[in-house]
Amino acid sequence: MLGLFRITRRILFLTILFGMFLLCSAAGGQVRSDSSPDGIRIVAVGDIMSHQTQIDSAYEKSCDCWDFSEVFEEVRQQISEADLAVANFETTLPGDRKQYSGYPQFGAPDSLAKAIKDTGFDLVSTANNHSCDKGKEGIVRTISVLDDLGLKHLGTYRSKEEFDKNRILKLRVGGIELAFLNYTYGTNGLEVPAGTVVNLIDTARIAEDIALAKKEEPDGIVVMYHFGTEYLREPDPFQKEIVDFTMEAGADIVLGGHPHSLQRFGKKKVKDRFGQEKERFFVYSLGNFVSGQDRRYVDGGMILNFSLSKDAGKLSIYDVYYEPIWVYIDRTGAKGPKFRLLPVRKYLKNDQSRKLPDQAFRRMLQFYKDTSEILGPAGRR
Repeated sequence: MLGLFRITRRILFLTILFGMFLLCSAAGGQVRSDSSPDGIRIVAVGDIMSHQTQIDSAYEKSCDCWDFSEVFEEVRQQISEADLAVANFETTLPGDRKQYSGYPQFGAPDSLAKAIKDTGFDLVSTANNHSCDKGKEGIVRTISVLDDLGLKHLGTYRSKEEFDKNRILKLRVGGIELAFLNYTYGTNGLEVPAGTVVNLIDTARIAEDIALAKKEEPDGIVVMYHFGTEYLREPDPFQKEIVDFTMEAGADIVLGGHPHSLQRFGKKKVKDRFGQEKERFFVYSLGNFVSGQDRRYVDGGMILNFSLSKDAGKLSIYDVYYEPIWVYIDRTGAKGPKFRLLPVRKYLKNDQSRKLPDQAFRRMLQFYKDTSEILGPAGRR
């Protein structure tokens, strides 16, 4: 009996120790540990913005607060079920309600970031042309709020010391380790506040960063860009040049944004400067995800899906597809307009409990047609 007791106690001890190990791993950069051992699924979306119409729509008089949760209600399942969900956070969190504003200098309530976290997003890029809209305090406080929420982020840094420490963001997702980098073409002519860092596109710096990431021996390197010409539906020459350069420098995946309109994605076999020839994945523009830009080509976006697996140290990118998402400004309620992200294919027959008015339904169908012309059929092919 004594021997059995000792064995039972040892098993209990090892079980507790293993549980502590899993908790420590999660705190150290593990995003989600319940991924399939055969691979992981990533979803990427474009610009999450805060135009004045969005801020006004989210205001709740009863609590004198802003609630963005309904915006993401119908896409929550698609986002939360992924092993990793990433987005571009194209606003700042100034804290002072007097600084909540839309274009041209964005500042949003903290509750927008909380809604993003609650929807299931794990990682946001913060280097974009609106990073400096609220000065130093905007950069510093935005990062602090994201940290408090547990939302991982990259691209802007509160100090040079913080940049040096977090220059390359490493995440383990399931059994795959990824290195992330993020850069923007500029900051709308605003100077980067003294002491802070905003990653700007510089080919020498990018090549150096990718080389540093390579030394860490991740399974894959992901570079997120804010670049291109606004409202174009095809990539401009600069986008093409930078994407090719980045893959030749050693990146496996390039995620682009800024034009607000959707642009094509695909895979390309590229031999990099390290002599590795393999298939790499890119998207020129993820478009808007949610914004107040209520017009053709920019009134919706997509949830881009792709899966990663590795075999004998080799990364494979597969099962690439997209789901079109339309921004519905719902004007049917008594509380005024409400922004809602709708999975387009779910509403193609307009037979859901939320019935779209005829004009809104026609606009959604136009967005679906325009998107299909650029990206091809939606869903798994």
